[in-house]
Amino acid sequence: MPAPRIEGPEVMYEQLDHLATVADQQNVKVQIVPHDTCCTTGLMSGFVLAQLPDAPTAVSIESAGEGEVSADHHLVTAVWDRYDRIRAEAHRPGQSLEMIKEARDQWKQQT
Repeated sequence: MPAPRIEGPEVMYEQLDHLATVADQQNVKVQIVPHDTCCTTGLMSGFVLAQLPDAPTAVSIESAGEGEVSADHHLVTAVWDRYDRIRAEAHRPGQSLEMIKEARDQWKQQT
């Protein structure tokens, strides 16, 4: 049986165009981590940090096996530390936006 197809250049262009639109908003910061960085701390799992005005900061951690939501101070602190290390290795938001636009334009040429 052939492997499922993950769409083509048109879809990639549309996704990058949407990402560029969102990244250009004042309340959104997108930062690209270079592929050759030594920072591997973000490769273990995906996570979301949630800060709400009337609730403790919480973290949602996703992995292939399970997910977890917690407001445990030690876990939240550990994830904040991981997030800070990732951001330290990432390109600045303006540079990241330009990289997204360049990649988008390359995909547009293939459509």
